[in-house]
Amino acid sequence: MLGTKKVKVLYDFDGEADNGELSIRENQVLTIIRQDVGDGWWEAETSNKQKGLIPEAYVEVIEDDPWDSVGDPPPPPPPPPQDSLVVSSSGLSHQDSVGNDEDWDDDDWDEHSTPDQGVNGSGNYGLSAPNRQYKRNSEASLKSTGTVKKNFASRFSIFAKSGGEAYLMGTSTKKGVSPSVEVRIVENSDGPVWEDPGMPVSVEIKNPKKESKMKGIKSFIAYQITPSDTGIQVSRRYKHFDWLYERLADKFTFVCIPPLPDKQVTGRYEESFIEKRMEQLQRWMNRMCSHPVIRQADVFRHFLSCTDDKRWKQGKRKAEKDEQCGAAFLQAILPPEKPLEITVVEKQHDNFHKFQKSMETSTANAVQIYHDFSKKHLGPFKREYQKVGQGFTGLAQSFELDTRPRLLDDDRPPPVSMKLTDAMMHTGKTYDEIGNLFSEQPKYDGHPLEDFLREYSGLLTTFPDMINFHKHTISTVKDCQKQREDQKMDFEEADTVKRRADVVSYAMMSEINHFHTERVQDFKAMMQAYLGAQITFYQTITEKLQQAKEKYDEI
Repeated sequence: MLGTKKVKVLYDFDGEADNGELSIRENQVLTIIRQDVGDGWWEAETSNKQKGLIPEAYVEVIEDDPWDSVGDPPPPPPPPPQDSLVVSSSGLSHQDSVGNDEDWDDDDWDEHSTPDQGVNGSGNYGLSAPNRQYKRNSEASLKSTGTVKKNFASRFSIFAKSGGEAYLMGTSTKKGVSPSVEVRIVENSDGPVWEDPGMPVSVEIKNPKKESKMKGIKSFIAYQITPSDTGIQVSRRYKHFDWLYERLADKFTFVCIPPLPDKQVTGRYEESFIEKRMEQLQRWMNRMCSHPVIRQADVFRHFLSCTDDKRWKQGKRKAEKDEQCGAAFLQAILPPEKPLEITVVEKQHDNFHKFQKSMETSTANAVQIYHDFSKKHLGPFKREYQKVGQGFTGLAQSFELDTRPRLLDDDRPPPVSMKLTDAMMHTGKTYDEIGNLFSEQPKYDGHPLEDFLREYSGLLTTFPDMINFHKHTISTVKDCQKQREDQKMDFEEADTVKRRADVVSYAMMSEINHFHTERVQDFKAMMQAYLGAQITFYQTITEKLQQAKEKYDEI
């Protein structure tokens, strides 16, 4: 008798129906109907009876139930055609070429535009979200050879698709050319880290300009980018950033490549949107420049420095045909010689997995909290303070009617009463101004904080595939050790697999340490800026209230 499991989904996963995969969403509850599909993959059923394969690492068990005694679970779906396997861009596989060899301004590189409707024009410009799906190479090169007869990864898994098994087992028929840049990992007081190659660079993005082509039929926004090391300005469009994102995400298996801001469907030429988009691209580029692996990458330098159309075309084709992608990139990594203890690695892996899930949840929660809080600034807080101000103003208007009886025919209020009226009127105006301050304040603190947290939400979404890949690596090493104990694999071969697995683990550790280092620095700077803006805000309110109070000292 087999057993069923109820599981809760931890991460969104866009499955490929043609591959027998199931699309699932965070917090969805599924029934696991088969666990022996392959290493890392289970067959699941949704509440509406849809069935398909899901990654084991993307769910957690919440309860177990026995199988009904009527019979065995249904068989798994037939395997998909090998040449049709596709995964989302968050996967780790390599596509030989995305796009084509045409110049970057040819039609297939353009957003689908309609004739220019003006800077402030409205309507749908025919834009759609960028397609971040890659067609994958045939899995034929991933089959085991030599003395090892067992495949350690399911043909459906991201680990296998990215060439992870082929790399560990040394069975890839496509070894790739020698890397142009070697990436070293060194040890410091925090553990393994990416070696900083120097070459510090910062990038300034400014002067967005609306341009057109094909005699004005197609319009787009071009941003001027100036790297600090060359000082040479290059012009880039959103689609060029999107291309760079695809190349980096495809190449660097164990580097966080955060997603770009989505394309805009309407209002994309409005000034406020252009400024916001430029700010988001600047933040993304800052993140890339701060990573020691990314900033020395050929494709990144090509993006920042190339001004010649012919050289751009050559570099573009070279980047799209780069063989050192996915698991193949691990060949370029030079880790410390010290062997890693598998039990220690597994413990640290599990600890980070818990941290990543917790931070992803708390970050999403904080985003919603500060989003709602900013909305209150714009609406209820402003209205309530202005209501208080109206109350004081109403009293002041009543005080203006002070026509106490006098011996002379004089309807004017006495000076002391007029001073009180003026003070009350000033108080009402003060509270009205405070209401306006509340409505303006989010752009100085709440909105930057929310944007910052959204950026980290994007960063955290890059880890599940890394975690899954590394989990399969640990599983492969354990399986090889068992086969060696059972004398089904010789010592030298198992030791070679272990050394390659150490490269994967060192890379994972280095990226985790880089993430934590950046996180501490980023949150320190963000919270100092946020609290500084809050202090200034409340100091301004205090000053206004103090000035209002001093009006009553004149009475």
